[in-house]
Amino acid sequence: MDGKKVTIVAIVAILIGLLVGYLMWGAHMKTLNAELDQVKSRLAEAQKAASREKELTEKLTAMEAQLKQLTDDLAKEKARREQMQMQLSKGKK
Repeated sequence: MDGKKVTIVAIVAILIGLLVGYLMWGAHMKTLNAELDQVKSRLAEAQKAASREKELTEKLTAMEAQLKQLTDDLAKEKARREQMQMQLSKGKK
């Protein structure tokens, strides 16, 4: 009978160990799923920020091109005014 009792106790201990392991594994999986959800939300935020940064970069590039165009136009206008002033000053002399 001692052999049977030992076998039964061993089987019960194995079953309890398996149950405890399963419960711990389930708790660990719940934690991992929560971490996965957090990482997914941070990834979505990062992707939104990256797309917003891309939009802003495109706007900045367009505004820089517009500024360059306006600067060139201003330089041309200044050159024309100087020419006109030179012609006017030649006419007065």
